[in-house]
Amino acid sequence: MMGPTKAKGTPGRFSVGWVLAMLFASAVFYGACAGQPACQRNSDCDEGYCSDGICEKDCVIAELDCPRGFVCNELSQCENPGAGGGPGVGGAGTGTAMGGAASATTTSSGSTTSAGGATSTTSSTTSSTTTGSGGSPPTLGELELCQNDAQCNGTLVCRAMTKGGTMRCTSPCTSHAQCPSGSKCLPEGSGSLCFFSDVGRACTMAAECNFACIQGVDYCTTPCNSGADCPNGYGCMPIGSPAQNVCVKAEALCDGANNGDCIAQAACDLSPNLILGSCTTTCNTPADCPQRAAGLAPWSCDGLCRRPADVLGPLPGGYTPTEWHCDSNLNPVVLCNDAQHIDFQTFSIPATPVVDCFSQFTTTGAANDSCVNSCTFAGGCPDLFQCVGLGGINGQRVGLCLPYGAKEPGQACATNVECAFGYCYQGTCSRDCSRDNLCPAGLTCTAGGGPNIEGLPFKRCL
Repeated sequence: MMGPTKAKGTPGRFSVGWVLAMLFASAVFYGACAGQPACQRNSDCDEGYCSDGICEKDCVIAELDCPRGFVCNELSQCENPGAGGGPGVGGAGTGTAMGGAASATTTSSGSTTSAGGATSTTSSTTSSTTTGSGGSPPTLGELELCQNDAQCNGTLVCRAMTKGGTMRCTSPCTSHAQCPSGSKCLPEGSGSLCFFSDVGRACTMAAECNFACIQGVDYCTTPCNSGADCPNGYGCMPIGSPAQNVCVKAEALCDGANNGDCIAQAACDLSPNLILGSCTTTCNTPADCPQRAAGLAPWSCDGLCRRPADVLGPLPGGYTPTEWHCDSNLNPVVLCNDAQHIDFQTFSIPATPVVDCFSQFTTTGAANDSCVNSCTFAGGCPDLFQCVGLGGINGQRVGLCLPYGAKEPGQACATNVECAFGYCYQGTCSRDCSRDNLCPAGLTCTAGGGPNIEGLPFKRCL
């Protein structure tokens, strides 16, 4: 089988081998709300602030666009004028740099110590406790924007939900199941708190992650008991010394010789049913492997996790534009990790490109065509995505990993990608509350109708 090297003079296209596979059953997307200048710093924006290379404006009129009591500041961000320190960002959780067989050292002072080379494991514990500003009694509920602990109700505390991210009220926990959808129970100080998933975020050191940075492949991870604790596209396998089960990425290209993006150098899947060589993870049972939404064919395990027949490539969720080739019946197929694609802006399925089934190279999809992963509430989504129950497979509702923006629930929106929880409903940012019945900013978790999701009635914040 030919490897996944880029073809000279044809950027974005990969060389391929032959394929023996079945075409994936068609997917549908339930309705939701359907370019801004690039930037590197706030000063590059005529208005608003720079977020992930895009100029953003969270608000124009505070009374319409911001939570109650907040103002719209000079960067068009909602800010609480009664709390010191300006818009809050900060650290959270425990950072651990993980790798292969080298030894690990844990220090209680928050420093990190490593032993061995690029496969060392180090851990550190940090505390981001903030003191209250006094004055008003706590009024904010879980997931609501905050700037210090004193603003949060009961046992809730104010933390950045990802490193450098937005400060929200969050709760102490002892297990992932106690945390809101999209978050995990991770060590912080002497206990544990619920933090958003940052699995897959690029990193070079432990301090850049909520839990751990896997050295060598350089992305954040989180602890797991099985693949069900990880986002789709990530398996659960032991790494480090002493070994610990963490979420490991399978959404990467390899060819047997160039396996640098695979956590296990031997874990490059070159099965004849695949069009592109694909990284995978080790396993004892299929439960260790990446988990797709219910109703989709599962991965299998023979010591390595193997993709189901409808998945012919490893391109990750959010990969844009898509790449295509043909199955054994000469049907064009997308080479995404979950065999699904979407235009995130318009929330529609772009047309299939014209594909030369006999070319040794893949065909690039439309400029607005992106790979999209299904998700489960337990596994959630990787960094920069939220799991929202807006997908449908064979009449069954499933979650989709949708990119998110900066607008809070209750604020006006035109597209899902503008909203902090990846969901715009009838011109207003919402949140999928089907699993946890939790709505920030005084909204109510309301029945949404349509098919259930994971056996639960679909609900949204209104």
